[in-house]
Amino acid sequence: MITQLTIRNFILIQDVTLTFRSGFSVFTGETGAGKSILIDAIGILLGDRFLSDAVGHESPKAFLEGQFEVSNETVIQTLSLAGYPVDRTLTITRECDKEGKSTSRLNGKPVTVSLLKEIGVFLIDIHNQHDTQYLLNDKSHLGLLDRFVNDKAALTQIKQAYHEYDTLRQDLASKQKSVLNPDELEFLQFQSQEIDQAQLIDNEDVHLEEQQKEMMAYEKIVLHLDAAMTHLDEQNGVSEKLHLALRELKSISESDRIAATTSNINDLYYELIDKIADLKQTKSLMSFDEGELNAIQERLYTISKLKKKYGSSITAIKEKRQEIDERINLINRRDEILAELQTRVDAAYRHYRELAHQMSQTRLSKARELEELVIRQCRDLYLDKARFTILLNEGPDSSSGYDQAEFLISMNPGELLKPLTKVASGGELSRLMLGLKVIFNELQGIETVIFDEIDAGVSGRVATAIGQKMHRIARSSQVFAVTHLGQVAACGDSHYLVTKTQREQETQTSIHVLDYDQRIHELSQISTGTSSSSSLSAAKELLDTLQASLHV
Repeated sequence: MITQLTIRNFILIQDVTLTFRSGFSVFTGETGAGKSILIDAIGILLGDRFLSDAVGHESPKAFLEGQFEVSNETVIQTLSLAGYPVDRTLTITRECDKEGKSTSRLNGKPVTVSLLKEIGVFLIDIHNQHDTQYLLNDKSHLGLLDRFVNDKAALTQIKQAYHEYDTLRQDLASKQKSVLNPDELEFLQFQSQEIDQAQLIDNEDVHLEEQQKEMMAYEKIVLHLDAAMTHLDEQNGVSEKLHLALRELKSISESDRIAATTSNINDLYYELIDKIADLKQTKSLMSFDEGELNAIQERLYTISKLKKKYGSSITAIKEKRQEIDERINLINRRDEILAELQTRVDAAYRHYRELAHQMSQTRLSKARELEELVIRQCRDLYLDKARFTILLNEGPDSSSGYDQAEFLISMNPGELLKPLTKVASGGELSRLMLGLKVIFNELQGIETVIFDEIDAGVSGRVATAIGQKMHRIARSSQVFAVTHLGQVAACGDSHYLVTKTQREQETQTSIHVLDYDQRIHELSQISTGTSSSSSLSAAKELLDTLQASLHV
């Protein structure tokens, strides 16, 4: 969960540091006060684009920092593999200047935006009114169902089986379409023999080029090597002088600091002796043989000719050799090879279909379970007459199986079940999505869920039910909600007020947490726009009643 958020010079916020707890936190304020700025800042910390127009006027840079407590093992493992070991806590910092140059850090180390995005999906789920469009797209329904099935191992097996089948199928199709001329056989055999006769060794050309370079510079190398050895190892050379210096230093026993430094220098002396020995051995192995140089150059010429004909590297030449042999084999044994490949394709397809069928049966069973849970959530959110079903049909084979899923719903008695796009209103979709969030969030282990004004268009007891649902999600995740409804705000464990101050030359947004009396005043303002005694009394009753019901 997010424990602290610091925002400096970001849009209308000059300098704000907020500390958060677990549970349900609500954010209220007038339209345009800047509630969305808070959500935007959190989104940027987790990989959204940081644009220069978000930099305020008080400083040349905008600064965002979020501190998180992490319990999701996927996040911890992902960061560890990327070289960012975390001990359940992490700090993400992002800065952006007016030229659009941004920097990102994780626990003080530079980090890529792509890695922030990768872990962000497990840390925070930001949900707003537009996210209901996800529900309207039937292509997303199978993914939602699979999240509920929660069997990643089975899906991985299906993906691998489909990939194996599809690769074989494409290979078969390619070989069936290939035009093979038996007259090519002699030329292909010549190419194969030419490559074989060269007896190529991996990276042979690299080693030969190094040898050629050394041999062609033999005189220069020996000249400078001899000069270097004179300075290093002859009389009055570095090694002798260092040995004499060590003898003097070792006679000093009265200073621990000098003794420690002497020990280090002693290590350097023996390392120098080893390196001098290495240079002597290297020189002893060096020689210049014109016949050997000619042989190396001839070998490199042979390899160069093969590269021009068959590939830019020895590896590419060997791959071409394998391709040539396959064509030779296909000419000689075309019918036999196609039959063998067809058998492998059929076997791979049967294996894939068996796995896909097992997953289809699992999906069907879990779909009935999910339907019951969704209906239960609908009842809690006063969609009393709603009916919900998941339609599974067989579609084309794919890496996720052959199922196609579609969510169907009926909101009123007597209505036929229809796709969501033809039945549900915006407010109904928001409630349906909220119900799904309750179900899925416990499965996914998301650390923090943010609802950005998804309660628009509802009121009364429905608003109360939405607030209670959000509070329920907060039992397993930290929950933030931006709201204009008093009933939702009264369900929060913590209440933050977002205000905007306008002066002649500037506009600033500030955010602060409300105490009990301040919450009552804000709830009164939300509900009636006044702070009359009757309005304050009603707000107090609303807060006390809902808080008591939530903490029974």
